[in-house]
Amino acid sequence: MSIQLATTERVALAKRHYYECCLCEHRCRVRRTAERQGRCRAAAEAHVYRHRIEWGEELELIPSHLFYLSGCDLRCDFCIGGADAFDASRGRTLSGVWLAEAVNWGTRHGARNIQWVGGEPTIHLPAILEAMAACEDLPPVVWKSNFHGTPAAFDLLDGIVDVYVADFKFGNNGCARRLAGIQQYVEIVTRNLAIAAGQADLIVRHLLMPGHDECCFRPVVQWMAEHLPATKFSIRDGFLPRWRAARHAELARPLPIDRSDWARHLALEHGLRLVR
Repeated sequence: MSIQLATTERVALAKRHYYECCLCEHRCRVRRTAERQGRCRAAAEAHVYRHRIEWGEELELIPSHLFYLSGCDLRCDFCIGGADAFDASRGRTLSGVWLAEAVNWGTRHGARNIQWVGGEPTIHLPAILEAMAACEDLPPVVWKSNFHGTPAAFDLLDGIVDVYVADFKFGNNGCARRLAGIQQYVEIVTRNLAIAAGQADLIVRHLLMPGHDECCFRPVVQWMAEHLPATKFSIRDGFLPRWRAARHAELARPLPIDRSDWARHLALEHGLRLVR
């Protein structure tokens, strides 16, 4: 795909959300150019608090040049990013000039793609599209997201993203409310997974969490087996009791050592297409 699809018209359409934002399913409709800000606390500028080439992603993606944007529409108590992920003012301002220099550096060091991560990149869609449109010869674009965006956001990404990496965090709405403070999680994420699967390559990730085998992992596997059985499924076992995980008794400890093997076995029993 070519980033030239990010035309001036598409960037302008994205920027309308700065005046009445509906990029995520909180649908705050706030004017982000003013002092009043929504749940994500993001204004009209996007900030990158870290960028580096990483080898811990799925094998087909590495080495991947990750751009970490501050600010997020969720507040997961177990977030490994913590304050960097939630404070939308952290880092340097994203611009086309800076991005072009950073991408050139990453390409010289062997990066196969650029990957937008967070926090959550979807809340910064206008700034990201504008920055990418100012660059020439971009490598493939990977969009790593919590998939809490709106259909309008995915419309803006259609034709721009080469690979979606989707977090399917919770298998039920109760855990999503308790651990991330959001409503109708399953309905929103599964709707967006179906949208993304029709737009680009899709990798669905699930982070194994202690105490959430039956309430979260099993329902995720069952949904994937029924609706997206051929989609790549990545089981992540790197849970750490960070940020405010200690608020929840089951999360205040590391993942049991045998859970990864159990999870892979269950996924294979359901016919899922596992990737590492």
